[in-house]
Amino acid sequence: MSLKLTEHLLALTTTPPYSEATQHSFLISAGQGNLPQSRLALWLSQDRIYAAHAYPRFIGALISRIPFAQGDAINGASEKRKQEILQLLVKCLTNIVAEVAFFKETAESFGLDMEKWAERKGTRDYTAEMARISTTASLEDGLIFLWAMERVSHDNILQRHRYISAGVFRCMEQCQAVALSICRLR
Repeated sequence: MSLKLTEHLLALTTTPPYSEATQHSFLISAGQGNLPQSRLALWLSQDRIYAAHAYPRFIGALISRIPFAQGDAINGASEKRKQEILQLLVKCLTNIVAEVAFFKETAESFGLDMEKWAERKGTRDYTAEMARISTTASLEDGLIFLWAMERVSHDNILQRHRYISAGVFRCMEQCQAVALSICRLR
């Protein structure tokens, strides 16, 4: 019996182990509300760069790669699949807009200065990889990368049970559902 794509991806082992990404001491402290304000501001500033700038470009590039064709029948399977992918990617954009608004609200609520932080190398490398995947890989590979990003984010949230606000949890939960739906289309 062959594994579905999602099952296959979840069964892979990695070095370092996946748990290092989802159970890092920084994330545990964030989930427990024990981060100093300066560290929380740094984290939100870097996540905002990803969410407000790189993620929309990534999703936009994936949308531009959907192979719409005039020859596809309006009610045909190929057109339906492409429209489902488009709808899911639009949901991703809607969710990321809400997440970016959450960052601003959180910064204002806690008096956090996100403006003073420059983009860090890790953020720059990650967003560069997003750009590379979305412009050089196939649409399917881009969708798998999207699934992986959302899965790690979702698992981080589940490990913490609380992620500063229930609003981000709802947003990420929706993105996870979208990403899993995309993978099921494959």
